[in-house]
Amino acid sequence: MKPVMITVPALADQMHKSTEQLYGWAKRTHDPLPLRYVEGERYGSVMVAEFEEWFVRNGKLMNERS
Repeated sequence: MKPVMITVPALADQMHKSTEQLYGWAKRTHDPLPLRYVEGERYGSVMVAEFEEWFVRNGKLMNERS
């Protein structure tokens, strides 16, 4: 079964980024990382489907990098 949500620390670990980097992306005014908080939770989470869409919009293929 495909996961529905992933926590910021787990996503940061998978992406080899810091949690601070992910929170920074979430604070951007243009196309922020779709971070969600559930009351009482320490860390935010991202819905996997929303992250996949966000990553396609914000990531670049290797041959597109400058």
